[in-house]
Amino acid sequence: MDILARRLTIISLLMVVFAMLLAAAVSADTQRRHRDNFAGSMTDCTAHTAQFCQARL
Repeated sequence: MDILARRLTIISLLMVVFAMLLAAAVSADTQRRHRDNFAGSMTDCTAHTAQFCQARL
């Protein structure tokens, strides 16, 4: 029983580390996309990103 508890603890800790790394990667990607797409051309603005785009004329 002690071995099982130790294994579950290690697996849980690894899952927490993985979740934190995934969240950090998603956050960094979201910030990068928002920064890069802030001032795009009219054709760069699609329906799902229209609120983040400012068209250059």
